[in-house]
Amino acid sequence: MRRELEALLFATDQPLSVARLAGYFPGVERNALKNMIEELRAEYDRDEHAFTVVEFGGGYSIATRPEFAPVVKKLYRGRRKLRLSKAALEVLSIIAYKQPVTRLEIEEIRGIQASGVLGTLMERELVEIVGRAEGLGSPLLYGTTSTFLEYLGLRSLKELPRLSELEDLLSEREEIKQLAGRMGEEITDEEFEAVVHPPLPEEEEKSAAGNGDEAAETGEADASLSRSEGAAD
Repeated sequence: MRRELEALLFATDQPLSVARLAGYFPGVERNALKNMIEELRAEYDRDEHAFTVVEFGGGYSIATRPEFAPVVKKLYRGRRKLRLSKAALEVLSIIAYKQPVTRLEIEEIRGIQASGVLGTLMERELVEIVGRAEGLGSPLLYGTTSTFLEYLGLRSLKELPRLSELEDLLSEREEIKQLAGRMGEEITDEEFEAVVHPPLPEEEEKSAAGNGDEAAETGEADASLSRSEGAAD
């Protein structure tokens, strides 16, 4: 049965929760399944395989180890994962840290309308309606989904960076920009992003042809690569 479990974890294109795995093995206790998962992980570690069992997005999957991400990325160069616009990332960040949150609260933080971006994020299954707020009109409340965790390679929201850490990073960025300004140079936010996440040549060409602040691009991505990149993060 352990090899059947191994086959499921290898073949899946999304993390499998213990509850879902239990549905494939009637009569097997969930603790027994967890033990088998750990046995597989220990086996891969002992034999020094290039892959292991990773836990993220509320479930388990088999993926290549983080240290092999660079060579795997070369194999799939040009294939692109889900990409979001700056506006979509802003709204997604607000929801991740403030959830559950209403659309009006999001718009108060951003200072601009957010209904279109919310629609995009819900279409991508990164955000969902989690209830209604008390008060006038009972506005909808939004929260992130398990797909959001999978997208970032996180096991839970507890693994999100603390806001204080992000503030330190932004403060450091501003200090560098001010120093460059005193030297007669100007560094834009786009240039910072290019250093941290340099685009592939194919992406530069496609991004030059794209437009729209709230557009989100998708492409076919290999499931194993996506999981390995998530684990590397």
